[in-house]
Amino acid sequence: MTRPIQRAARVALSLACAALACALGLESWQLARALHVNRYLEQRLADPTPPTGQTAASPANDPRLWIAAARQPAGAGRIAEAAALLRQAADAARGELRQTALYDLGNLYLREALRVRDSGADASALPLLELAKENYRSVLLQRPDLWDAKFNLELALRVAPDPDPADTGAPQILTSERAVTTMRAFTLGLP
Repeated sequence: MTRPIQRAARVALSLACAALACALGLESWQLARALHVNRYLEQRLADPTPPTGQTAASPANDPRLWIAAARQPAGAGRIAEAAALLRQAADAARGELRQTALYDLGNLYLREALRVRDSGADASALPLLELAKENYRSVLLQRPDLWDAKFNLELALRVAPDPDPADTGAPQILTSERAVTTMRAFTLGLP
């Protein structure tokens, strides 16, 4: 009776070892890929001219690289360059990586809008705020539980509230009773 139990235990142990070996192999491959991308990023940041002849599998086509590379121009005030990198990453990525790129793009626009607004150019900050709100909303459509995006969207809405959809810009039409009681300098011809 102990032989079948020992055999079952040996089989279960062998299966567990095989599963762990597969998981270790996958983790090792992902670590090697991340190290390769990090090495490429270091080279790219040291020499900003992009290498020629990149293949589709090269790190230059990795959205993680574009997100990381956008930090340097954003910090240097080159907003258009950083936004282009983040937009490229958002368009190429899926899932959590896309959400990260869109969130970072929203943060980039919000920071720039607040900087422009603080310098006294309120009208110039509005398009940037609208772009920030659009990116935060895109992130929240995919992941509604992302509190950082909710907070930043709320901040952008406090700075530049969305227009009321019922407000078309036309003057209000008064109801007949209110119109009569609120009119000035007009007599109804009553005795």
